[in-house]
Amino acid sequence: MTDCFEFLEKLAVEKENREGNRNDLFQKWIQLKSVRDKLLTKLDHLDRTENDLDKEIETELKDQGIESQGVHNQEIRERHQYLQDLLSVYRITGTHVCHEDKHQFTVCLDAAYYDTVVDSCLIEFKARENSYIINRHSLPEFIPTLRLEKEHLPHGDLSTFLSVIKNYLQAFVFKKEEVEKVKKFATENGLSCSAQYTSSYDFVEVELENPNQVYRIKLVYGLMNVLPVKVQIEEDSETQQDIKQWKSVLLSKPLYDSFSQIVKDILD
Repeated sequence: MTDCFEFLEKLAVEKENREGNRNDLFQKWIQLKSVRDKLLTKLDHLDRTENDLDKEIETELKDQGIESQGVHNQEIRERHQYLQDLLSVYRITGTHVCHEDKHQFTVCLDAAYYDTVVDSCLIEFKARENSYIINRHSLPEFIPTLRLEKEHLPHGDLSTFLSVIKNYLQAFVFKKEEVEKVKKFATENGLSCSAQYTSSYDFVEVELENPNQVYRIKLVYGLMNVLPVKVQIEEDSETQQDIKQWKSVLLSKPLYDSFSQIVKDILD
């Protein structure tokens, strides 16, 4: 298991060296998670559901008489721990099968803000010969699910389909949580802060207000981006700030990191 994550770290370094844009670090992180998801699907037992793994643990313990005899067999305990670790790895990928029968199965996609899962969506697939179709799903409307289904599922490319969908979800959740974090941070530092945004968070407008100072910061995002592609700042202030520097920061850092600096500049 350790070797697996060492390999992922190596992938991260190689990916960073290959790509010219080093600013969008969190977008690279999202892409790396997608690579990790594909890698983990190749591990032994990983195509099983969580329930299957749990049952295997219980069955192995019962077969060895652990429950009835209280035997402390080191080999079995190590096997038990291996399965538990594997189950944990399965869960942290953010993609797992939560139900399946003969011809259909349901995949759960978890979207996390750093190490906390804050949203989940379900997709029910029906398997056909070398292809899949979607029976139903709970994905947000802004994700082009139908287009992606037509592009990938007729060819049986379920892995790429789920990877792309996961990127949309991950970017959405990250921006949503960053906006809430910015509002809380600004308020705690004595500024009046309000935010308006679209349902997909591809447009966000944050207004910061202090006595004699009002700043309206508008940000435009791609649906799969966690950094804005366009920034506009409107200033109504007796004290002129370095707006050009703010724009540069907003385009190169996540929202909370950017606003931490902006709030500090306003208060200084």
